[in-house]
Amino acid sequence: MEWAARAIGVFYGLGGLMLLHQAWANWRVQAALPGFLAPSPRERAADLVIALGGLVVLLSGLALALLSALAVVAFLAGWSIQAAYLLWPTAEIRARKPVARRGRRLSVDAFAAYTMVTAGVLCLPLLGVLS
Repeated sequence: MEWAARAIGVFYGLGGLMLLHQAWANWRVQAALPGFLAPSPRERAADLVIALGGLVVLLSGLALALLSALAVVAFLAGWSIQAAYLLWPTAEIRARKPVARRGRRLSVDAFAAYTMVTAGVLCLPLLGVLS
């Protein structure tokens, strides 16, 4: 059981790094082309939420890989941030764009998987896996 928890933790740690890299690359492109790709304040706020979510997913993955009891809190925080982002009206505005629909669907699928993993992490202290 411990090896599976560690593997899932490493997976989410890497996923968090990928989200942070995506946010960083997005900001770099926007900075390089300020007149062409000027996002609205709402889109900038959404980008910040994505970066925050990436950071929390990274931390939750690391905590789980280390079998720390902090993984429970970190996964619940990551779940809350993702749920808020998916319910946020800005995300709905982006979803109206044809290119963004597929990304939105993938985000919902990733949230469903993260929800299942979060539920599993909530059970790990009861099984004595997390210390």
